[in-house]
Amino acid sequence: MIKINLLKKNLKLKKTQIGTWSSIPVLNVIDVLAVTQLDYVIIDMEHGSVGFETLEGMIRAAYTKKITPIVRLSDSSENNILRALETGVQSLMIPHINNVDLAEKVSKYCKYKPLGTRGLSPYTFSHNYDYKNLATSLNKNNNENFLGILVEGKKGLENLEDIAKVPNIDVIYLGLFDISQSLNLPPDLNNPLIKKELKRCAKIITKNKKIAGSMAQDIKYVKLLKNLGYKFIAYGNDTYAIKQFYDNLYKNI
Repeated sequence: MIKINLLKKNLKLKKTQIGTWSSIPVLNVIDVLAVTQLDYVIIDMEHGSVGFETLEGMIRAAYTKKITPIVRLSDSSENNILRALETGVQSLMIPHINNVDLAEKVSKYCKYKPLGTRGLSPYTFSHNYDYKNLATSLNKNNNENFLGILVEGKKGLENLEDIAKVPNIDVIYLGLFDISQSLNLPPDLNNPLIKKELKRCAKIITKNKKIAGSMAQDIKYVKLLKNLGYKFIAYGNDTYAIKQFYDNLYKNI
């Protein structure tokens, strides 16, 4: 069953969208996040322990509320992209995109013909488990599908100008911790070189009519990203939020 992708709609309206990452493989966590004012939650299948069976329940939990679920896969394989989409999720984040060829492949894996090469079975959530009205359903899937790619290394930064020209990509997201490692920098998001890259990349991404995305670990960094033109901002992580909550207890007693 295809829903209007509120995340995609709001980004087209140039509204800043703020969400978070979820690494805890429990649908109740999604249910809690979904009653906050967050716009989206990225379910992390790369650094978290979420499996496809658990993922399906987490997606359903998000769809009962207004929060948009996004799946970050562990790789860019066609098989895993298809499996994720068949859970009914409309929004994906694909990691470690560092060249045009790979960017073009994943953009096609996510779309049905004529825009791409996504495999088709009508007997899935995306098509109401039925082959009737399939032409309409295929068109709706292509229209509401949302693709974000993660640029996380030196090679991706070097190729960003060309990657940003690839069609059917909505968000280009800078993975700052991996970028800092690839540039042989300490894991400090306030490093002047990281901030310089954030500024340079935002200009390239927006010039090519894509949405610039990245991460923030505190409110000050959210404001920094917004001032640089980033419209897709991931604030923290569910595991980090829990730890901080209880750490703060002991700072104040």
